[in-house]
Formats: sequence, C-alpha cells, structure tokens
Amino acid sequence: MTGRTQVAAGDAALAEAGRLQEIVDLDLLTPEVDAILQQTAEEAAARLGLPMSMVTVVLDEAQFFAAHHGLTGWMAESRGTPVEWSFCANAVASREPFVVEDATTHPTVRDNPLVANDGIRCYAGIPLVSTRGHALGTLCVIGTEARTFSDADLDVLRGLAHRAVDRIEARRTTESA
Repeated sequence: MTGRTQVAAGDAALAEAGRLQEIVDLDLLTPEVDAILQQTAEEAAARLGLPMSMVTVVLDEAQFFAAHHGLTGWMAESRGTPVEWSFCANAVASREPFVVEDATTHPTVRDNPLVANDGIRCYAGIPLVSTRGHALGTLCVIGTEARTFSDADLDVLRGLAHRAVDRIEARRTTESA
C-alpha cells in the first residue's frame, strides 16, 4: 500500500454511518471488551515475537485500544490516539492488511508522531471485519526495530483476527442481531 497518504479524520470510509453503528451495536467501547480480547492481543505479540500488540476500534476521529499488550506510558494510559496518527485506520479504510516494515522510510507514516516521538519502527495490522461486512478496527503488532513480515506472519494475524471478530460478535445482543 505504498503511495497512499495517511488517513485523516473525516475520511469517508471511517465516517460511514453503518460502520459506526455496528461499533455501537457491538458495544465495543466498554471495559468488558478488554477481558475477551486481551488473550488475543497477548498471543499475537508472542507468536510474532514483537513487544506490542493491540486490538483496536477505529472511529471517525480517534482510535481506541480495546485490548493491548506491551504498551507503556501515555499510550497505555490514554488507550487511544487521534485517527490521524492511527496506522490501523489505513487497514480499516482499505479493508486490507496494512504492513510497515520500516516506518522511518514508509511514505504513508514516516512523518507520523508515533514514529518520530514514540519509536514505532514496524507494524502489521489486519482489519477486523464483522459478519455484516464492516471493518471495525484491527488486530495489529508493533515493534521498535524494522522488520520484514512474511506471508506466514500475516496468516497468523489473520487467524487471530478472525478469532477476535468471533469473540466480539458473540457479545451481540439479540436486539441488534
């Protein structure tokens, strides 16, 4: 996905009303979501050998970390970032994996504050697509050193992303089903 600019607040794909309603219907911004997704975040980091991972929910103006592993400092405390800083927003908007092997040279994110100030160097995120066809957020892994991601790495993330969606959708209430 080279040559694409970073997604910004107001991006049509992120602001799509049906997608945002799906996030509300699934009640994805509550603390209970962390408990059901924490194991998935931990497993993603462990299986790919990276220090950080998250299950994110991408809104139209911000991203929320529904579960995370290895985050410290302001990111762990705030549990989110503006959408303009969100690597995950690219995966949600395109509905395709977004992979950054060296963030310092990647044209989409090299000027991102998370690269310059927080040391993010590699990222791989798989969109979490509901059975209703909405990209809700991502399962992603992050590292502090450049790294090449193999097809096998992305397959692991895809499998874990499917598990995350299954766990999220198991929470769907009968009223919104």
